[in-house]
Amino acid sequence: MIEEETVRDSKLNYYYPVQIGEVFQDRYRVIGKLGYGSASTVWLCHDLENDKGYVALKVYINRSKVHRELPIYTHIKSMNSEHAGLDCLRKLLDSFEITGPNGNNICLVHEALGPSLEDLRDRVPDREFAPDLFRQTLRDVLRVLPFSREEAHVVHTGLQSLFAPYLVF
Repeated sequence: MIEEETVRDSKLNYYYPVQIGEVFQDRYRVIGKLGYGSASTVWLCHDLENDKGYVALKVYINRSKVHRELPIYTHIKSMNSEHAGLDCLRKLLDSFEITGPNGNNICLVHEALGPSLEDLRDRVPDREFAPDLFRQTLRDVLRVLPFSREEAHVVHTGLQSLFAPYLVF
């Protein structure tokens, strides 16, 4: 069973069947799966044009009617800003479309980053972060929020899941 089958109302033929070792754009060789969701799978790839470089390849399902992410990255890249929050955003390195057995899939290539806070929390003693780690992470988030709202005019709605386990109201 592939993991996408666990997504509620998943239609497997919407997903592009990425294979370990597959090369996209004659450049990105798939090493392993990083994650999946209802709209995409994400893969760690070796960038063959950068000997020591790794990227994250996000492959959208072929039924995505509206792609919000790519236009937002394009908009942010076109901005002329010196705001400190801009440096805290994940960078879009490339984008392209592939044709799979069941249709076309949009692909986004991002910087390969470290584990999510949730995954990291599961690996630390007592599932608690050192205060310095949490403070630095929060500083970066607090730099991004004013930039995205005031300069880029973009609002990210996924922050609740990032910090919900750590906030007490």
